[in-house]
Amino acid sequence: MKQVFETSVGTVEVRIDHESRTIGAYRFDDHNHVAAAAIESWDYVELADVFNRQIGVPLHEATGIAAAVGEQLSAASLSERLSGARRADTGGSTRAGLRKAGVLRRYVAVLLDTVIVLLPLELVMVVMNGGGYAERSDGSVHVGVDVAGKAIWLFLLVGLAYYVFSEALTGATLGKGIVRIRVVDEHGEHPTLSAAVVRNILRPVDALFFYLVGAVFALMSPLGQRLGDRDAHTVVVRR
Repeated sequence: MKQVFETSVGTVEVRIDHESRTIGAYRFDDHNHVAAAAIESWDYVELADVFNRQIGVPLHEATGIAAAVGEQLSAASLSERLSGARRADTGGSTRAGLRKAGVLRRYVAVLLDTVIVLLPLELVMVVMNGGGYAERSDGSVHVGVDVAGKAIWLFLLVGLAYYVFSEALTGATLGKGIVRIRVVDEHGEHPTLSAAVVRNILRPVDALFFYLVGAVFALMSPLGQRLGDRDAHTVVVRR
């Protein structure tokens, strides 16, 4: 994997070798000659230090390059773990044991959360807040729930809180737990509260056209990330 960055002291080229877990950094001058170079194991060095001290990039630029390279390392590492899990399913082995959750399984989880949790909870809350109604006419009674106005905002707020706290606390909602999937960050670790907030604030966008938008983004991503996952740096995997 190779990345190129333009800096105030010349072009910086970063080459990543995942097999040896090493990173090579090269700074080229205006004549395209190598002015400085460094090769290190990314497990034992600070990336910003490599770019700043070893190849002479100013600290503020070195920090930005280190952040960009670090994101690539995290995403590539998880992608390799997911690929390893797929090989394990066909007879190979993997130490990570992570398997990307498919779009259909995730859609079923959303349906289960809606039917089992969100709709019943919303009905109760709307009725308790005066959203229910009963009309009598010609000897018949019509009973229902007013879902207009503030009831819609109440439903969105309840739904957001349900998803955020479920995923931040356990990595999964009830629906996800039933279909055996969970949310992790791009390191394969438990998601933070802020990550859960970001991925679910963008859920209404992903949910457009019965989650068609989210499905398209997920199918186009090697990690199966919908729009919310990309911004939150999270991935949905199978248990």
